[in-house]
Amino acid sequence: MAKITLKINGQDVQADEGSTILQAAKEAGIYVPTLCYHPFLPLEEACRICVVEEVRRGWSTLVAACVFPVRQGMVIETDSEMVNESRRTILELLLSDHPNACMTCQATGECELQDLAYRFKVGGGAYHGQRHKYPVDSDPHPLLHIDMNKCVLCRRCIRACHDIQGADVWTKVGRGFNQRISTAFELPLLDAGCESCGHCADFCPVDAIGVRGGRGEVRPWNVVSGSTICLQCACGCLAQYQMAGDKVMRVRADFRSPANRGALCKLGRFNFDFINGPQRVTETLVRGEGGELKPVALAEAIETAAKGLSEVRDAGESASIGIIAGGMLANEDYYAAQKLARGGLFTNNIDHVSGPWQLPVYEGLSTSLGLGAMTNSLEDLSQARSILVMGSNTLEKQAIAALKVRAAVRNGAKLLLAHPREVGLGKDAKMQLAIQPGSEDALVLAFIKTILDQKLYDEAFLEAYTQDFDKLVRSMEKVELAELAEKTGLSAAVLTEAAQMYAAQRPACLIYGLETGAAALNETFYRMCAALQLLLGSVGMAGGGVNVLGAAGNAQGAADFGAWPKYLPGYRPAGQSGTKKMIAKLWGAELPGAAGLSWPEMFEAMEKGTLTCLYLIGVDPFSVGIAPNKVEAALAKLKLLIVQDCRKTRAVDFAHVVLPAAPFIEKQGTAINCERRLQKLEPVVRSGVAGDFELINGLLKALNESLAFTGVDQAFAEAVQLHKDLDNLNLVAVTVEGVQLPVSPEGAGTERLGLPLEEGKAKFKFYAARM
Repeated sequence: MAKITLKINGQDVQADEGSTILQAAKEAGIYVPTLCYHPFLPLEEACRICVVEEVRRGWSTLVAACVFPVRQGMVIETDSEMVNESRRTILELLLSDHPNACMTCQATGECELQDLAYRFKVGGGAYHGQRHKYPVDSDPHPLLHIDMNKCVLCRRCIRACHDIQGADVWTKVGRGFNQRISTAFELPLLDAGCESCGHCADFCPVDAIGVRGGRGEVRPWNVVSGSTICLQCACGCLAQYQMAGDKVMRVRADFRSPANRGALCKLGRFNFDFINGPQRVTETLVRGEGGELKPVALAEAIETAAKGLSEVRDAGESASIGIIAGGMLANEDYYAAQKLARGGLFTNNIDHVSGPWQLPVYEGLSTSLGLGAMTNSLEDLSQARSILVMGSNTLEKQAIAALKVRAAVRNGAKLLLAHPREVGLGKDAKMQLAIQPGSEDALVLAFIKTILDQKLYDEAFLEAYTQDFDKLVRSMEKVELAELAEKTGLSAAVLTEAAQMYAAQRPACLIYGLETGAAALNETFYRMCAALQLLLGSVGMAGGGVNVLGAAGNAQGAADFGAWPKYLPGYRPAGQSGTKKMIAKLWGAELPGAAGLSWPEMFEAMEKGTLTCLYLIGVDPFSVGIAPNKVEAALAKLKLLIVQDCRKTRAVDFAHVVLPAAPFIEKQGTAINCERRLQKLEPVVRSGVAGDFELINGLLKALNESLAFTGVDQAFAEAVQLHKDLDNLNLVAVTVEGVQLPVSPEGAGTERLGLPLEEGKAKFKFYAARM
């Protein structure tokens, strides 16, 4: 970008052509005050606190630095008397209608208006007149506290609601002195469509919109803040946790990660009761001879668990032991758990809670597009021109991805939403397809059929980058659209219209959200998805791809680090002799042969009595989609149940050993989000409770000390040796932005996956004739 030169306070400053005075001043380290401005929101020019003096020949004028573009040779003064007098006047006017309640205000110490008044020595007594008196906390919203008496009309809340969340709840009401921020028709927030994301509270500079949690309990200067990755969904957002002791007071967005860039969902911002609440597991328990759980020392509990497991293993019954891991573990936790299963207990019965949904994704996409994961980055989704969303209620389950979809729609993309019921993105959709549950495969097949029949495919792309197109065409000749329409519950005309709409604007983006407990689609479905995207030439580019959103927070990490029964770390087949020999040499322990049981198969084995020992790590078996009475019956038959968790679940009632574990905000390690971004987990507080890794490692030591780790760094380094996509990655080199897998030998990440080159071209791996 071309550079221009201007003078700011007598200093020559180089700035990008088209940038603003504020940007140029910031880059030069020159202070310009702001109030309505925020670097992650569109420009508004609402407060004029940022005014600077533009000096011209013989005269000068005040301009708003946040919006006024730089010009070659311009002369700017940011600290002249003219400028400061204007700022003081604006501040006096704002304070003339602002509550003088700093002593009791929740925002004291972090209020931007208070900071400006202090800097410019404004006390608020220059102007006296009419003052607003709005009702305080009049909105019944359970999570937000509203006091519009504090509002300075910066309109950050409006911009955050529109441009980040896409909900358009907040708006301006009234004119002149009576202008205020409210909802359409002044409805209560939830009635007006509020999605409880909390962005408005995050961006409010004065606590006119605040959060209820922690209100009145602690001052900002008594809070210690730290950032780590939220593992409550697969988007992997960087969040800032504000702590008072070991209690979470508030969660705010951290703007440094490309995964979320300052956005957070309702779950990430407000759901931390499992850290603070009464359901937190606080005692290490062992069931005594009388059948009651009794508190014991941690070492005794680990010894009891290890003894029970080793007795079964040493009796040659390793196949009757199973391990199920939850979705909010670190990569190193998963690696340690599968090493415990395979090296310590001689079983491949290791799975993670989203394994049955994640496995077909890998097996379908890895053969079609080279890597069995989301092909594009989350940010890429906003560049799509047409979008097909299927699977989970994305706005609820993988919210950041949904926000990127909304951004694309605002930019002119057409959204097709296929779901059996009304879900969050419905109001954004150009076309809603009320398909029958589990009929997504028929829908995608109908799209392929229509695109082939009407020749809507990208001939140039197919010629340049694919082969075996003729086989795909022949395999589709006997496919009848009417049969597919019957399966989806839609008419053939609607299917045709939808396929035409999807193919009309490119790049086309396919999104499928996984959800634990929903019907799992097989690998053929994901090969269909890849075929559809190849037909439209929408692979390997921004705004395209096959984008599968994981069902759990670190589902991708669990898969990459080997926490499932069929594959070892790095997707090495469990029964492959070469793999077994290589890992046996690395670990110094013999490995089991055939693939193990998935967790649904483990429950079937429990019912039959063939699986008698179960180790649950951060997973609630009553929330995975199995009927509660079946879960109870299965757990009741176990000879040994080890429950390791940070929160109490009903499984504790059946446990023989209960191990309290630290939640993810207390962990050190790494995690991988749905877009393949490996990020560091850093403990924001240390409560003294052992983490999952330490507990698993304790069992490893008790069962076979040579298998144990010296720490999480060693576990990561060991896993790197087994995973080609990590390619000797050094954790020290991973910044706060993370790195997207696969990693090159130079340590660079891969923003989006292109085409697998096989003889120079990609092959279609799906043919309808094979169904």
